[in-house]
Amino acid sequence: MRSGACSIRALAPVLLRRWLCGAGARPAHLCGSVRFLSTDSVSAALPARARVVICGGGIVGTSVAYHLVKLGWTEIVLLEQGRLGAGTTRFCAGIVSVAKPLSVESKMADYSNALYERLEEETGVKTGFVRTGSLCLAQNQDRFLSLKRLASRLKVLGVSCNVIKPKDVARLHPLVNIHDLVGALHLPGDCVVSPPDVNHALAVASAAHGVQIYEHTSVNHVVVKKGHVTAVETDRGSIECEYFVNCAGQWAYELGQSGEVKVSVPLHGCEHFYLLTKPLSEPVQNDSPVLIDMDGRIYARAWHGGILSGGFEKNPKPIFTEGRNQLEIQNMQEDWDHFEPMLSALLRRMPGLESCEIQQLVNCPESFTPDMRCLMGETPGIYGYFVLAGMNSSGLSFAGGAGKYLAEWITYGYPSTSVWHLDIKRFGNLQSSRTFLRHRVMEVMPLLYELKVPRWDFQTGRQLRTSPLYDRLDTQGARWMEKHGFERAKYFVPAGKDLLALDQSKTFYKPDWFDIVGAEVKCCKEAVCVIDMSSFTKFELTSAGDQALQLLQRLCANDLDVPVGHIVHTGMLNQRGGYENDCSVVRLSKNSFFIISPTDQQVHCWSWIKKHMPSDPQLHLEDVSWKYTALNLIGPRAMDVLSELSYVSMTPEHFPSLFCKEMSVGYANGIRVMSMTHTGEPGFMLYMPIEYALHVYNEVMSVGQKYGIRNAGYYALRSLRIEKFFAFWGQDLDSFTTPLECGREFRVKFDKDTDFLGRDALLRQRVEGVTRRFVMLVLEDHDTELDVWPWWGEPIYRNGELVGVTTSSAYSYTLQRHVCLGFLSPTNTDGSPAVVTADFINRGDYEVDIAGQKFPAKAKLYPFSSLFAQQKRRKDNMELSNFQSK
Repeated sequence: MRSGACSIRALAPVLLRRWLCGAGARPAHLCGSVRFLSTDSVSAALPARARVVICGGGIVGTSVAYHLVKLGWTEIVLLEQGRLGAGTTRFCAGIVSVAKPLSVESKMADYSNALYERLEEETGVKTGFVRTGSLCLAQNQDRFLSLKRLASRLKVLGVSCNVIKPKDVARLHPLVNIHDLVGALHLPGDCVVSPPDVNHALAVASAAHGVQIYEHTSVNHVVVKKGHVTAVETDRGSIECEYFVNCAGQWAYELGQSGEVKVSVPLHGCEHFYLLTKPLSEPVQNDSPVLIDMDGRIYARAWHGGILSGGFEKNPKPIFTEGRNQLEIQNMQEDWDHFEPMLSALLRRMPGLESCEIQQLVNCPESFTPDMRCLMGETPGIYGYFVLAGMNSSGLSFAGGAGKYLAEWITYGYPSTSVWHLDIKRFGNLQSSRTFLRHRVMEVMPLLYELKVPRWDFQTGRQLRTSPLYDRLDTQGARWMEKHGFERAKYFVPAGKDLLALDQSKTFYKPDWFDIVGAEVKCCKEAVCVIDMSSFTKFELTSAGDQALQLLQRLCANDLDVPVGHIVHTGMLNQRGGYENDCSVVRLSKNSFFIISPTDQQVHCWSWIKKHMPSDPQLHLEDVSWKYTALNLIGPRAMDVLSELSYVSMTPEHFPSLFCKEMSVGYANGIRVMSMTHTGEPGFMLYMPIEYALHVYNEVMSVGQKYGIRNAGYYALRSLRIEKFFAFWGQDLDSFTTPLECGREFRVKFDKDTDFLGRDALLRQRVEGVTRRFVMLVLEDHDTELDVWPWWGEPIYRNGELVGVTTSSAYSYTLQRHVCLGFLSPTNTDGSPAVVTADFINRGDYEVDIAGQKFPAKAKLYPFSSLFAQQKRRKDNMELSNFQSK
């Protein structure tokens, strides 16, 4: 096998020359005619006013227009600087696949598939729809395991898929060389279409319902007054409007920067190559399955009797796009040397292509985002300015579903499913640096086909935001991960450990850091640990009168009218009762509050508060995230450490739970000390001005030596919070999760005669009952050493029926078992949501599906770490008694 691979590699340059000879002179443009509306939109005058203006006539922009008119909108104008569909849409490979890393992405692709199939009947425009199915190939066991995990997740969505053997691949696609395959995932519902024709069909349907489409019209900038979109300035005049949608694709970044009020649209272009062959001597059937060979970094589909094949190379070529001077994207310069590795991979996978002729090597730009997820939603700080762009080479797969979700967002104020992972507010201005984007997309593009094990980290764009303690912690063995641009310690490698081996440890099974994190957890429970949690979002809300309290009482589900110094855990809910933010609020004084939120909520939370904040000069909101370093002292000896440093008793009698005092710690004055740890363990959070950070940390570590203090990281924090059944926003909670669904009814001020956002929805849910419920599952008969670990997204079965999915999981060092958190969402026999009761949960037999293997689990509505701890102590005492009696 090895020598065979080498011989193919040696042949590649010869084959390349042979193909080049067959390719001939400069080829024609890509297949398929680009057709446009027959109306003369160039000479027509622009309307003076519209409700919605959409910039971008590619498949994303026309999808938004199509779905808006389906929801009853009128007075919609779509502007395209060149011709419709003459941008990236024109060069799209035409593959629609549900094999995506996120469930919401698979949902969008699945909807797009169904939409494109029915468009021809709806519009009379042929879209080239062919249900080919696709084959995701695995050359090694890790890749095969990742495909099994994907299959489990897709089945939750109702997507048909099958894990198959190499011989089944050969049967489905005879051209495929299967000698190095260990298996594959067959997705029979995937399809191919003609992207320009789908775009044309969407435009025809939109125009038929009144959308006015104007080609050769460039948007210069968007006019914003008092934080609201009011008009769009074009090269042909101005259009007043209420909503603007930036679907400018490759030019979305520049368009966002063009106005007086800048809009951050963090994306960057890269060259993307694919090959078109002439028909084979025995033409490839149009319904042949699409091949996705991620280990070979290539994809391939049938194309007019030949093959279309491209890929995502390890060394992508980023391009700048300033100026928007290319109205219609042309096929850029061929680079055969650059494409050679993908050509070699294609020939290894499909050796029968050696003798075929090349028609064209296509080089076109694709836009990529910093985290490989598209950008969707209303921009922070500008009401009515929406973005849908940055498709990461999946524009065709996403366009239908994404257009639907964005149209719902504009219409109702939110889409029909949680799209937080795609929300543009997950980014801030800090990700808009052109240098950052250029470096990051050079990593992102190869990662699309890279094998990604749980808890992998980006390597580019790092050390952008750091704590003042970064260098100090780094020298003590901290291994880092990044959250919203902020460096956070995962764990600390003890002296003498092989750092390189730990950095390169990538597995779906028990990780190499297992014992390190276990030691940190043990120290948190028995002694004292310190975790730098400076990345948390921190706001201060102040007012001259009671305006700050009134705003928080309106925004927060819990009661904020508490004595000064008290800490309140609360959610900020939307009208549906779902969590827009999960935070801790400290009442610093009568009219001053300190708000602590998750790290990646910085932009979203700020935007949510400002959206509901009255225009009052005496009410002030300030982002103080950069002003304070936060240290989390966790463990029973934390009170001893702080007592020595402050000369103040820190016992519960003198410092009750969920309380805040400003104290001196060492020489530093004015430290906000809070009796909470975000883990359920005893301890304190210390918020200090950044100039005191190094002094306070050094003092804590010095005094703490006698109590066994050590550093700990976020992996230990995760284990602790999950075994205590603590839900985190963005992982377990989202804008569709209510307090009643996750056991937090006690954090809702039902007994107060105070209205708050979401109150009516919660009162209705209280009467009708919840149809989904957050539960804790402890795995049984799961071998931590040998079995695949759960991480998130695993299906949950009750009595053999699919009832839910996990949202997060961790190994509990206390229980010595894996703990999964997730939601149960059962249905009635007619498919309608069923009310979930405690009796329903307690009477079921549960299993968690990990990569196709089901493991039994115990489900609970409350943490039972204490129960297991008591059982373990009784067992240890019994064993000790038996030993002493011998």
